[in-house]
Amino acid sequence: MIDIFIDEEKCTGCGECIRVCPKGPRIYRLIEKNGKKVAQVIDKSFCIGCTTCVSYCRPKAIRLERGY
Repeated sequence: MIDIFIDEEKCTGCGECIRVCPKGPRIYRLIEKNGKKVAQVIDKSFCIGCTTCVSYCRPKAIRLERGY
């Protein structure tokens, strides 16, 4: 199982994670939180661990960890 962590302090809500991820709309969504748009994980079970979201996230707000 892969855990996905989003640092809401760094996230700009650009939606790049949704756009570049092969399963993007199934994993991520954009929400408004404290007057700011941020990405939120809605279902990590679709994650294939490709790390594309991590690579494309300019503010480096996404971190993946593999659980064993």
